[in-house]
Amino acid sequence: MPWCATCARFLSPSTVHADGSCPTCGGAVDPERGRARALRRAPWHLKLLLAVFALYLLYRLGQGVAWLVD
Repeated sequence: MPWCATCARFLSPSTVHADGSCPTCGGAVDPERGRARALRRAPWHLKLLLAVFALYLLYRLGQGVAWLVD
């Protein structure tokens, strides 16, 4: 995803001019910066939250199965 440093925003690839300039300010567009930012890994606390949520759902599933068996 292209990034314009002057405007400090991401641009749609179809809006960038053919010469690689920003349609708003006319400045140079960096096509790689947005891609590197988009490919960043998820933070560790998000992974921890998802793991705890999965354990909670497994616990509640066990409670539901126990309720149905009784």
